[in-house]
Amino acid sequence: MWLLEELKARKDSNHLAMIYRGKKITYRELWNESEKAAYWITQNSKTKNPVLIYGNKDIEILIVIVAALKTGRAYVPVDITFPVGRLQKIASITEAEILFNFSHIEIPEVMCERDIHIVDTEAFSGLLKNDCRQEIPENLWIGGGDNCYILFTTGSTGEPKGVQINKKNIINFVDWFSKYTELKKGMVALNQVSYSFDVSVIQLYIFLAKGITLFNIDKQMICDFGELFSALRDSEIAVWVSTPAFIEMCSAYDSFNNQMLPHLEKIILAGEVLTKKLVNTLWSRFEGVEIINGYGPTEGTVLLSCCTINQEMMQDKENELPIGTVLDDGIFWLESKGQKISEEKEKGELLISSKSISKGYFMNPEATKKNFFDFEGNNAYRTGDLVYRIGNLLYYCGRTDFQIKLNGYRIELDDISENINKIDFVNNNVVLPVYRDGRIVYIAAFIVLSKDLGLSVPRISILIRKKLAEWIPSYMVPKKIVILDVFPLNTNGKIDRNYLRETYL
Repeated sequence: MWLLEELKARKDSNHLAMIYRGKKITYRELWNESEKAAYWITQNSKTKNPVLIYGNKDIEILIVIVAALKTGRAYVPVDITFPVGRLQKIASITEAEILFNFSHIEIPEVMCERDIHIVDTEAFSGLLKNDCRQEIPENLWIGGGDNCYILFTTGSTGEPKGVQINKKNIINFVDWFSKYTELKKGMVALNQVSYSFDVSVIQLYIFLAKGITLFNIDKQMICDFGELFSALRDSEIAVWVSTPAFIEMCSAYDSFNNQMLPHLEKIILAGEVLTKKLVNTLWSRFEGVEIINGYGPTEGTVLLSCCTINQEMMQDKENELPIGTVLDDGIFWLESKGQKISEEKEKGELLISSKSISKGYFMNPEATKKNFFDFEGNNAYRTGDLVYRIGNLLYYCGRTDFQIKLNGYRIELDDISENINKIDFVNNNVVLPVYRDGRIVYIAAFIVLSKDLGLSVPRISILIRKKLAEWIPSYMVPKKIVILDVFPLNTNGKIDRNYLRETYL
């Protein structure tokens, strides 16, 4: 299943492709307007360098994405939460000739010491009014090895790294994951995830390709739960796709239930650890809903493993929820100190080979060589994630770089976090090391409660420490405990650890 082919098959359909703040676009309009935008791109660029898109969830972004693919150019989505300075760096790395700016943020006419054609919302609206009927031939479309998009993540140096994902990567992912996205009768999918986050690929390349209507939720709505819940009540969504943190934030309100979303059939969660407490909450609110837990780095085209959560997994007292079985063509193994691990339940770094693995970072051979390698003719990737195996199921247990040393003791932060989540009045938590003068001086825990205990924060902190002292060594018990109503989220809908660190530590 390939997006452009499926959209072409629906080019005469008046079924809605996307809804955003009362604005709507049909599949027919999407096809025709993307033709106009694609023709404009071909006439206003000398190269096939990537096309930059600066915005959040505007319908115009979808038109440009489809248009870029039609012209054989990769698109680079940059969310409005990123400052213009970061956009400028990305423009310099990609040598982009065109920037579509739907952010309503003023951008300098000259960026990165070179001219770049900046098209704002008004100018874009003008080019769509052009009565051009030039059809873009299919031989110009993105080819198998061509980059479809480049997502920029922050590297260890603080400089953005562009993950390249090509058509072959996407088709391999779609062919595998599509079976998890079947809907019984629903025809609307939530489209909340930022386009600069890989999980948005599920909505664009699977649900849109299937003729499903995407219902957009933007950053402003997420900051106003009154507006957000009002929109959700009108959405008729059948499938929810987000991080666990975002749906957990919504579920903090009792009104977030099957009366608000009566058509909800399926919940797909990825990007963070999914807890049993959250699953229980969702099952209690949405009876019969199917919950899918997915895992995968951006370098692996969204997900590399997933599973449908069942009662057996929930009742397993020895293990947290699995991240599932690897994708159909995936070959994986675990390593510890450079040695392969064959025993079940033994932790190791996950290495995986698949046609879904990226060819590397855009114009960054040094970082590519560090993390990517060839394995039996396919790209392979060192994930940096610690997992263990039971049968065919993988279980996530932290990052290789989440292991710290404090006062001579080697500590895994996720071990502390898992034990905090065992406390009956804790909903979720984040554990962070606190640095002073380049060394770790103590551990802090940020906690959201599952119920009001009617106690002061110091009393709650004492209770938590007492509970933890029963399960983990004293040197692992956090020195500082911060109680929050909800966790702050970053652009990708994940818990914003940098904000917690900068605000409270």
